[in-house]
Amino acid sequence: MSFESEEPRPQEIAPRRRLTLAQAVGFVSVTLFISTEVAAASAAGIWGLSGLLHLQPLGEVILTAIVGIPALFAMVRCGQLAFAAETDPENN
Repeated sequence: MSFESEEPRPQEIAPRRRLTLAQAVGFVSVTLFISTEVAAASAAGIWGLSGLLHLQPLGEVILTAIVGIPALFAMVRCGQLAFAAETDPENN
């Protein structure tokens, strides 16, 4: 014999995401910090590889595109993750 009721359980309402000034400052700070690190690392890598391989200006532009597009993606993704973490209701 089962003691579970046949009535449907009310769904839990997820708390809304809020964006306060402190959360916005945290989001911007994390995004700028990580983006600066990624930009510095990619610029140093481009500078080192172009010097090591004695690339001409066209080669440097191509290398910059090859390294820069994934670096830009990493910066955008970091911003998305920082925003999600800062506005998550469970973290407040």
